[in-house]
Amino acid sequence: MHNSFVRIAVIIAIAFTSHTASSQSRYNPAVLFPALPLLPPGNEYRTATGEPGPAYWQNQSDYVIDATLDDQRNVIKGVATITYTNNSPQALSSLWLQLDQNVYKHNSRGILSGLFQYKDPDKQVADGGFQIEDVKLSGVNTSNITYDIYDTRMKLSLSEPLLKGQQITFRIQYSYLFPVNYKNADFQVNRTDIMPSGNGNIYAVAQWYPRMCVLDDIEGWNTLPYLGNGEFYLDFGNFQVNITVPSSYLVEASGDLINPEEVLTPVQLKRWQSAQNGTERVFIRSAKEVLDLTSRPSKPTCTWKFKMDRTRDFAWTASKSFIWEASTFNVGNGKKVMGSSLYPVESDKPNSWARSGEYIKFTLQHFSEKWFTYPFNKAVNVASNLDGMEYPGIVFCSARDTGNIYWAVVNHELGHTWFPMVVGSNERKYAWMDEGFNLFMDNIATKEFNKGEFKGYAEIDMPVTALFADSLLPILSRPDITPGNQVYNIQYQKVAYLLALLRNEIVGAKRFDAAFRKYINDWAYKHPTPWDFFRSMNASVGEDLTWFWKSMFMENFKLDQKIAKVEDGSGQKTLVTIENIERAAMPLVVDITYTSGAHERRSFPVEIWEYNIAYTFAADKREAVSRVVIDPDQVYPDVDRSNNVYEVKK
Repeated sequence: MHNSFVRIAVIIAIAFTSHTASSQSRYNPAVLFPALPLLPPGNEYRTATGEPGPAYWQNQSDYVIDATLDDQRNVIKGVATITYTNNSPQALSSLWLQLDQNVYKHNSRGILSGLFQYKDPDKQVADGGFQIEDVKLSGVNTSNITYDIYDTRMKLSLSEPLLKGQQITFRIQYSYLFPVNYKNADFQVNRTDIMPSGNGNIYAVAQWYPRMCVLDDIEGWNTLPYLGNGEFYLDFGNFQVNITVPSSYLVEASGDLINPEEVLTPVQLKRWQSAQNGTERVFIRSAKEVLDLTSRPSKPTCTWKFKMDRTRDFAWTASKSFIWEASTFNVGNGKKVMGSSLYPVESDKPNSWARSGEYIKFTLQHFSEKWFTYPFNKAVNVASNLDGMEYPGIVFCSARDTGNIYWAVVNHELGHTWFPMVVGSNERKYAWMDEGFNLFMDNIATKEFNKGEFKGYAEIDMPVTALFADSLLPILSRPDITPGNQVYNIQYQKVAYLLALLRNEIVGAKRFDAAFRKYINDWAYKHPTPWDFFRSMNASVGEDLTWFWKSMFMENFKLDQKIAKVEDGSGQKTLVTIENIERAAMPLVVDITYTSGAHERRSFPVEIWEYNIAYTFAADKREAVSRVVIDPDQVYPDVDRSNNVYEVKK
């Protein structure tokens, strides 16, 4: 709706006395406009204005990981040294870690519950996931730590409580078996994978090390089992990762490569340095060189060393088959980023991976300028078996995608940098806070890319009215209870649509954009909840949007505004009565056409629905009316437009 409402002549007596409540209406104003606050009260950790409070805390998890890839057995042997800092107010007698990929074991909760399953449930598939070999304290005391594994979680029992402000460092020796029979693609869900290509396998390596569970002030230890549909909730920390692979492999990863001279040939090193220091597209290894043995060092193995600070996760890729191109560009505030693209020759197509660098540059520059400066020193796009999966500084996109869907996936996965890589929401419970927010930003970016060359994800959107079908769950539903055929519609499309509606029609783009930027800045590298987001937006735009959050996010309420009555005053102003039939409310826009052909556009705020299920207003002119239309531009999600038009029959 417009930023300022048109002043209206309201005949209150008529609105309340001459119109009786329709028996059809399901609307109850008290539900959307309650006296008591719908959101929980603020406190010293999370304020009522939606900002982190003065006592806000979160713990830190730092990792040093040494890993070796056995490409014959598809196993990673690793040692993860984890330093955990307790910033919470309480002493901790135990710690919890996530072993997400244990969901691939045949008796996992994910498989037994049917949420994460084999494509052929009768087929016997070898277990994947983790084998924990040893857990020890580091430092002076190197004694073993007692641990127990429960499905996708591991509990460490401490001999002495970890007090507030204290750190503990422990070492986990483990092996990680890639849990995918990639030749037959046995699993319905995959976030880590091995893809065969003509010149060698492509490893997409994620959730590949034991990761600390988050301890927060909302739910304590967040130990929900990983069932496959939900994603992740992680601490922030610093990473040092050393990856040893056969020297024929190229490796890229989340963090900055700190030993390029040890893992690249002299020719590749010069190209890599040129890509870092220039702005032109540089092929560190070209398509013609993929099969050239001299394009890799002659020693048996290479250890690639990476470093990344203030990040929630770390992922990497390795393959003999990669073309590797890169270029550097500015993202604002004097910051430079190197964009890297790695893909096999099969994907080297002009309407596909040949445009990867172009898409990386635009996405990072656009999002940085509009919302928050890209935080990492590089962005890596990898062709893989994955349809699209995001990690800090690196994304995996389908090696087969072309055209619009390829643009949409690359733009979307890189967009996840802002949600949840910077704003670290709990994806395991609130997937919409990263997927929907991201798609909302993607849609804006898509319209601005190359004069609207692509449609983006709009290509697969359902009609807006279908987003409010009775069969759909509310947005505030756990991902694990959301049917697979509703995931995109609820967590992605509906949230993106509603944020655009709030931005463009209800509070205005200027107010919304400033509020959204503030939310990102306030919660960068922290853990917001839905309540923090709702309160932040309320405070920033200066509106009580309870009616919006309640009807659109907490519930699956529908909107149906109906023309109930048009009373021609025979020389007096015509009276128009609109009813709210369903349980949701929205601002009201009405277009009136007079018999002379003149038009009148009237806009009313949502507050008209605080009083009753019906609202009556007078037209501006003392002239007969020929046509009345509710929401003429169809910007609101009215589920029944058949009652939105009144016409005088000729």
